[in-house]
Amino acid sequence: MSRRIKLFVAGLFVTGWLFFIGPSYAWATDNNGQEQVVVSPAQVAVNTAIATATAEVAQAVSASESATTIISTAVQAVTTSNTAVAAANTAVSAATTAVEAVPLLIETATTLIQSAQTSVQSATATIATATTAVAAVTPARTEAQTQLTQANVAINTAQDAVNDLVATVGTTSNVLANTDDAGILMNLPFNLQLGGVAYSNVYVGSNATITFGVNEGQNYSSTPNAPSISVAGYDWTTWSNGSGITYSTTTNTLSIAWDVRVFPLTTAETQMTQIRFNADVNPSDSAWSADISVTGPIPNGTRFNVREVAGGAITNTPDTNAGSGYNATISQGAVFTPTPDPDNATVLAAIDTANAQIAALNSAITAVVATNTANTNTVIAPIATVSQNTLTALSTAATSLATKLAEIAAPSLVYTAPPTPPEPPAEQPPVLEPPAEQPPVLEPPAEEPPMVEPPAEQPPVLEPPAEEPPVLEPPAEEPPLTVEEIENIIDELVSTGELSNSDSEIILDALRADGEITSDEVSALSEALSADGEFTSEEVTLVVDAIIEAADGEAITAEAIIDAGLTYNDLPDATPVEVRQDENGNSVIIVAEIAAALQVLESPAEFVSAIFDDPGQALTAVLNIGADMSDEERKEAEEMVVSAIIASNAAINAVSVAGSAAANAASSASRTTTGGTTPKGPGGSGPVGGDPRIRRRKP
Repeated sequence: MSRRIKLFVAGLFVTGWLFFIGPSYAWATDNNGQEQVVVSPAQVAVNTAIATATAEVAQAVSASESATTIISTAVQAVTTSNTAVAAANTAVSAATTAVEAVPLLIETATTLIQSAQTSVQSATATIATATTAVAAVTPARTEAQTQLTQANVAINTAQDAVNDLVATVGTTSNVLANTDDAGILMNLPFNLQLGGVAYSNVYVGSNATITFGVNEGQNYSSTPNAPSISVAGYDWTTWSNGSGITYSTTTNTLSIAWDVRVFPLTTAETQMTQIRFNADVNPSDSAWSADISVTGPIPNGTRFNVREVAGGAITNTPDTNAGSGYNATISQGAVFTPTPDPDNATVLAAIDTANAQIAALNSAITAVVATNTANTNTVIAPIATVSQNTLTALSTAATSLATKLAEIAAPSLVYTAPPTPPEPPAEQPPVLEPPAEQPPVLEPPAEEPPMVEPPAEQPPVLEPPAEEPPVLEPPAEEPPLTVEEIENIIDELVSTGELSNSDSEIILDALRADGEITSDEVSALSEALSADGEFTSEEVTLVVDAIIEAADGEAITAEAIIDAGLTYNDLPDATPVEVRQDENGNSVIIVAEIAAALQVLESPAEFVSAIFDDPGQALTAVLNIGADMSDEERKEAEEMVVSAIIASNAAINAVSVAGSAAANAASSASRTTTGGTTPKGPGGSGPVGGDPRIRRRKP
């Protein structure tokens, strides 16, 4: 577009030079003897009209190219949108199939549900983009056509101005307006020969023909039978705005201009065809030589020929223009050299320049018309949408998956104490027979030990008293820091309201001053940091560092975590935590990551929400159900499952054997002891054994 605009601007400059500095001036002398340029009003009108036409054509080119870009964008947006919709439909179908599969693959189904939701969201976004792009197409097409019409009108106005300029140097007539298939007689100031016959007048036809001796202006479908020149013979009309036929003469020139449109066009929305016949005449022998040019749409079947005599042979005029227009030169009579009228030479040169400029503008419109036509014929596919059935299927699949996951997690949501086994029947003590009487056994007399004389007493040897070592008093233990002391330390360190890494280290060193960090100090630290009603991420990190150091490598209890104002999510994933103790006092220790995940199982609503908000955590919870059981509880749970299976099989066999066997099997099953499902502590549930991150210890 920029290249064409530059061409128009350059043409405008040339035109201005020709009209204001070149041949479109006259010289005069003022009272001081200074020469000055005098420009006729007709020349000024031509200059203004051509400048306006140049600007209008540039705007038409811009609007046409803009419409092309908008239409191309819309086509691409619709293609992208329809592809996204097809992908969303496929993703929803795959997700639905995965949820209904038996057995249910939880991780696969969850991933496919998420993928389908993402695909639907993406498709929805591309549909909105495509809708916006397509909505811009019609206004762009309309604007391009409006600018084309305005350019055509401006070109018509410029041609009218040139015709008015021609009238200043000769005889000019505007004829055959709003006409179809007609001719008009034109008297000549000189004779014009054709086929060796000189004619003093000609008939100008509305279908771009000149006939000699006979008016055949109504002939639109073939070459006139009379002697004629088919300048560009076709079925033309002058019904539209700006169209018309003008002929003019000087003492030695004949000019005929057809500004027409193809039948049956009646408006200026399409490009006008400009047909020109400009002849130089030798009045002495009626010989002539004419330049023919056609700018604008040229329909197939347009006739370019000469018939010199009535019913005679037709001679086609060869096209010398290699481009889209038409140019030819024809002549009759002896060759001569045209002699311009010195009184009109300047104006005639300006007229020729203006006509050339208008022809260039009209030629530029040819490309605009072709582009607008292509844009109008461009087909934009319908925008596909994600159907309500597809959305319903996705919603149903997501709900079904959530229900199934909730059912899987249900056994871990309530702790059920194992049934108390029935008391065995009390055993009766055996009846004891009285023992047979035995004769008494006589004991031998006891022997008296010999008398031993005591040794003579020796005087005691006095040992010097041992020196007692001085008693060393143990150093007084430093009491743990109080909340007030920790607050004072924090106030002294923190001046900006935020804890830096160095501030945190100083506080930890103060807590270590007595050799260790106690749980009381951790609680006091947490209380001091949260005293202002806020608990920033830096403050949480400091408390986490303190509680881990206070644990000294041991598991952190749930109570200590709560006292410190923390949650399992605040701790590093691999931190061991004691989530609960079983009924025998055995500690259950798992890592913080699993403890945090298992908390979502404490509430079905929270678990269903996690499936969509954090499916990774929900999946971790499901895969680690039972991780918060002690070994004894897990063994009891396994025994309960095995016993239930044995009891079920026994019950089935008992139906076929006898009612008594079923009673015995049921009694046997009732005496089976089982462990409970996972009780809930602060940490929730976890995986069933085998996880390398789980550590257990007994008190």
